[in-house]
Amino acid sequence: GPSGSGKSSLVSLAERFYDPDTGCIEFNGVDLKAISVKWLRSQISLVSQEPVLFARSIRENISYGRQGATQREIEQAARQANCHDFIMNFPQGYDTNVGEQGSQVSGGQKQRIAVARAIISRPKILLLGG
Repeated sequence: GPSGSGKSSLVSLAERFYDPDTGCIEFNGVDLKAISVKWLRSQISLVSQEPVLFARSIRENISYGRQGATQREIEQAARQANCHDFIMNFPQGYDTNVGEQGSQVSGGQKQRIAVARAIISRPKILLLGG
């Protein structure tokens, strides 16, 4: 949506950084105010417009979303995030180091790697671009 349309506010409300002044927000038919904030946030994965990548391999950046993830699970998440093909085009594939703050990959590639990391964590709610 356009700038100022309330995207960031909606994300903040969904994660219960604050509650609405009027009305309510529901998750599976239950008012968010009735749900534990800790539990709710454990069900949500957020990929911001400027995702954070660690100066490690693509594999490590994706698997950070779920420790102990297998290579098959990492590749499945990458395929769902539409990044497997470009990863395989790197000479070192999933072992490619993304550099400090993801400096060795493009902005779009950073976002897709971050989406794969979010997907592998199996969230009930995936928020993009907050």
